[in-house]
Amino acid sequence: MTPKRIVFLVIALLFAVFVFQNAEMVEVEFLFWKTEASRALILVGTFLLGLVVGWLTRWLLKKENKATVKTSE
Repeated sequence: MTPKRIVFLVIALLFAVFVFQNAEMVEVEFLFWKTEASRALILVGTFLLGLVVGWLTRWLLKKENKATVKTSE
């Protein structure tokens, strides 16, 4: 196993432990919307949303860089 994979697995394990220890129901408010949800689901959802935003940002920057290289040639 590579060191990068080991670090990833340790971080994933710590995140899983953190989520399972915070599984109680909490009230969530966003603008005019209010509901109750498991804190674990909120944490996982926030994490996944962050991954998607990071992936989209990276994808858009790569796309922009390719367009810049084509126009400068």
